Amino acid sequence: MRSLKAIACVLSLVIFLAGCAPRRGVYHTVRKGETLWRISYKYGVDIEDLAEINNIKDPSRIKAGQRIYIPRTKKVKKSKKKYHTKRITKKKTAQKSPAVAKKVELIWPVKGRVISGYGMRGDSMHKGIDIKAKEGTPIRAADHGKVVYADDGMRGYGNVIIIEHRNNLFTVYAHNRKNLARKGDEVKKGQIIGYVGNTGNATTSHLHFEVRDGSKAINPLFFLP
Repeated sequence: MRSLKAIACVLSLVIFLAGCAPRRGVYHTVRKGETLWRISYKYGVDIEDLAEINNIKDPSRIKAGQRIYIPRTKKVKKSKKKYHTKRITKKKTAQKSPAVAKKVELIWPVKGRVISGYGMRGDSMHKGIDIKAKEGTPIRAADHGKVVYADDGMRGYGNVIIIEHRNNLFTVYAHNRKNLARKGDEVKKGQIIGYVGNTGNATTSHLHFEVRDGSKAINPLFFLP
């Protein structure tokens, strides 16, 4: 029997996906000598959140003139001319990354080219990756788990499947032509759960794939080989 905590987590995830409008923010232009750590400190935003939202693989390497999206912020803060640099290495960031901490490796749900990555897309946050594939291509479960949602009731997502995995991890598969898996199904890693389509707000045939730690979106590429 599922715990009340787990049920509440699933409900909050479904509600978040279905009706939550993107949080607005501002773009900060990096000045010479400025680090991502300094920017995160200035705005009071977690450095890992900034790295994920802006799809920065190495937080120690940002360039002057680069635009960094700052969520939940209404005003760009002015920068001082001099900075005390603090180097943030890949290793340090990886130690805090949920993908590494949970030691979960997923498989690609479909084979194809990523046509839209995780991060800011205009003024809204793209919380997953879009993988180009022909309509009707089988979609496979990225890991074993239990289907907690399989329907078309989420705004813009079309036919969508959500699977709960170990360690409070969820994967989301959207714009499907058809869902094969049903709510309550136990699925195995690599099992076919549906077929690629262009339902919802999709303009071309592809799979929208998300990974979430509870209701928090994480860059799926951190989990994929």
